Amino acid sequence: MTRLTQYIVRRPSRLLLAVTSAIFLSAPVHGVELNIYALGHVSIDTVDDGLQSSIYIASNSSRIGFNGEHQLSDDLTVIFQYESGLDLTAQGGNDGNGGAESSGQILTKGRPSYLGLKGEFGTILLGHLNFLDQYANDYNPFADQIGDLGNFWEANGIPGRSDNVIYYKTNNMAGFDVAATYAPEEGINDSDYLLLKGSYTQKDLNMGLVYTHIGQGEGVDNQHTGLAFVMDYDFGSFSLGGGYQAESDIGGQIGNDRNSFTVAGIMPVGSKGKIKAQFANSLGQGADNDATQFALGYDYAFDEQTTFYIAYASTQNDDKVNFSVNGKGKGDKVTPLFGNDPNAISLGVIYTFSHQLIQ
Repeated sequence: MTRLTQYIVRRPSRLLLAVTSAIFLSAPVHGVELNIYALGHVSIDTVDDGLQSSIYIASNSSRIGFNGEHQLSDDLTVIFQYESGLDLTAQGGNDGNGGAESSGQILTKGRPSYLGLKGEFGTILLGHLNFLDQYANDYNPFADQIGDLGNFWEANGIPGRSDNVIYYKTNNMAGFDVAATYAPEEGINDSDYLLLKGSYTQKDLNMGLVYTHIGQGEGVDNQHTGLAFVMDYDFGSFSLGGGYQAESDIGGQIGNDRNSFTVAGIMPVGSKGKIKAQFANSLGQGADNDATQFALGYDYAFDEQTTFYIAYASTQNDDKVNFSVNGKGKGDKVTPLFGNDPNAISLGVIYTFSHQLIQ
């Protein structure tokens, strides 16, 4: 076996990166920045749905993508991102990226992807973009893990991401900015989505105020609406955050309202570790329609790219609800029966990388 053959066999990832970089670097481009990035997130989860316990190997919102920009002039730049979900188990269907059928495949559903412009006027994007994730993940220590805040906040019909989106965001104005996200009807009356978010950031303080409208389609008198407030503050030795979301007429049903509240905290332990905890409460209309969720975890950042973690989460459901403990962003979601109380223990690893191909 020649040295070249040995290199190809033993170092396929390095060879792929070298070939990809050579292709892009040899192209006649001007004013272009191009990056490749990825996140791999797998875990071993023991999930008890209230009746029985089982072990799962889950891929959790893993992804790969390209992003960058092309400067057209001094005050106008094209920006882009093309991102796909990954299922590192190739199980298909439920890898935390949106549930597209992809059995036996590694590439799954499209994740935030867009083409847009930025300049003195702000930023305009068109594509598949974040919706509820714009604010629910502002302070969500268990994002894509068991105990994710989205188990409550996304469970009633506000999507984490949306297709066919027009997005506009102002430039920062003394710490303030405003963003509007709109998904048009596209031939189905009263089915448009709208999200308005005002944000304020100053040193260690972040705040956001949100209004959402989820069209239910023609013939439905009432539309699903929501108001939310999120905030977090970094005290140095620890940080605290939380939020409140009020939803009205869920599914277009008059009086089908739900109010959800969360509070969470993160405390560094040594130079590489952190302890995190989160409590969430969701109150529905009528009796036996409430739920609570608690999560506790420890993250260890081995280096800048690699994080190991252990987490425990538990959900308590009243008789008329069946919220999951491992739904949002997770593979192998387990949905309990109404009134059952699921819990889970998870051991996971997250690995990220990014590489600039063109500058």
